[in-house]
Amino acid sequence: MPFSRKKIDYQRLKEIVHLLAKYQFDNLVGELELKGSRWGDLLYKYDSDLDLDSTAPERLRMVFEELGPTFIKLGQMMSTRVDLVGPEMADEFTKLQDDTSPFDFDTVKVIVEGELGKPLDQLFQSFEEEHLAAASIGQVHRAVLPDGTLVAIKVQRPGIQDLVEKDLVIMHHLADMVHTKIPSLQVFNVPEIVDEFEKSIHKEMDYGLEARNTQNFQANFANDEGIRSPTVFPDYSTAMVLTMEFIRGTKMSQVMENPEGFDNKLLAERVAKSYFQQLLVDGFFHADPHPGNLYVLEDNVVCYIDFGMMGHIDHDFMQNLGELFVQVIDYKVDAIINQLIYMGIINDSVDRTILKRDIMDILDRYYGASLSDIHLGHILSELALPLITKYQARVPPEFTLIARAVSLIEEVAYSLDGEFDATAQFKPMVKKLLLQKFNPKNMADVFMDNMFELEHLVKNLPQNINRLVAKVENGEIKVRYTEELSEDIERTSNKLVVSIIIAALLLGSSWIIQINTGPMIWGMPILGFLGFAASGVLGVGLIIYILRYRKI
Repeated sequence: MPFSRKKIDYQRLKEIVHLLAKYQFDNLVGELELKGSRWGDLLYKYDSDLDLDSTAPERLRMVFEELGPTFIKLGQMMSTRVDLVGPEMADEFTKLQDDTSPFDFDTVKVIVEGELGKPLDQLFQSFEEEHLAAASIGQVHRAVLPDGTLVAIKVQRPGIQDLVEKDLVIMHHLADMVHTKIPSLQVFNVPEIVDEFEKSIHKEMDYGLEARNTQNFQANFANDEGIRSPTVFPDYSTAMVLTMEFIRGTKMSQVMENPEGFDNKLLAERVAKSYFQQLLVDGFFHADPHPGNLYVLEDNVVCYIDFGMMGHIDHDFMQNLGELFVQVIDYKVDAIINQLIYMGIINDSVDRTILKRDIMDILDRYYGASLSDIHLGHILSELALPLITKYQARVPPEFTLIARAVSLIEEVAYSLDGEFDATAQFKPMVKKLLLQKFNPKNMADVFMDNMFELEHLVKNLPQNINRLVAKVENGEIKVRYTEELSEDIERTSNKLVVSIIIAALLLGSSWIIQINTGPMIWGMPILGFLGFAASGVLGVGLIIYILRYRKI
């Protein structure tokens, strides 16, 4: 049901408005006209008895803490979107704690038995009544399976879904009002923040999705002995109960404080390399890799936990991101601008001179600095902010999420090893990624994926030419014919013919490579390889001709 047609919990709205007034946001309440006749006698004047000297972000963080789980989660999500809320507010929201009062064991027992369909004593050898941790969405208990396996069981908090849905209705209404009635806050695009948060919290409340995320992550690192994740037990898991292997290890945050007894250089390398693999190879990455979500096991094995929030990017975005990483590190400002335009982040009509100066100002802070002072995640975050505020850039949410995550990973790596070189880890991955981009098999896949579009283009080309000629004949398009124009048309026709031949060779070679039979060379059918080689020679020759005569 659309949020505009859902019923608002006015008692909850009243609580929200009173807390806004309590923490001296009366002006916000007034600008939203929440005290007008539209809301009847819901609201009354509330004078704050608090003597507050705190900044607005601090006071808003206090409001969220008092409002409870849904708003705490909203604040935590906003802390990852520096591009939307600014660095000051994002930093303040990182202080939001997710520690809440636990619910009683009788409730835990009812939920687990109801979800798994059997009495607790038939499901487990033992089940500890005392919780290990309690958060806004659920709490964790330790138990032992019938085969003796020690597990951690996450049980969802009763009533949390109803509370979240009620709060989401109010959030959407307030966000729309803020965006409409307060022009100065439109730059934050509050409705977009709430839309993104809604998707985020629904994913986090689905323990079935978290189980699948954990299993997919585990599959991606199945051949890496240095990276682990907890084993999931599907027979003991549902959308509200998640049973995983109990991890015996040391939190990364504790290792960072007291690194004695660990191979710090190896840990730093494993943490960074594993994360760059997630970003540049798998396209499936942990969205919140802070030190509390990383454990160190025996033999310096790094174990990721808590897969409720994961990011997903496609192959094209991975390649574009890898290229941007290299360009930033190599201080190639013009290449950075071209890459941002290619990725659709900024418009190609932007004033490149001003943009170049702004980017140079950011990169100059790091130019010539020591390795420990160059944080790629910080550079990407600082790059995104002026692009949004000054150039109205369309920065994808994944970009800022990745910038924050890379910052967290780099913080861990540099804390473990002060001489750690992040570029030495990700540059080989980027080069491998870019080489794959021009691999004949990969190019064949690209042509196969676009085969129908190419067929439509060739099929419709005569018809489109006829339409163009008809418009010229009807006077809709006027062309002044000269001998020079005739020569240009002839050259263009020749290049078009060569281009069609190249496309045909690539298309045919792609089909042959897919068949994968006959004489082989380097793992490819020799006919397909020769077709790609011929099209490559023709393509290079065409490019040289264009560059030589400056004719496109």
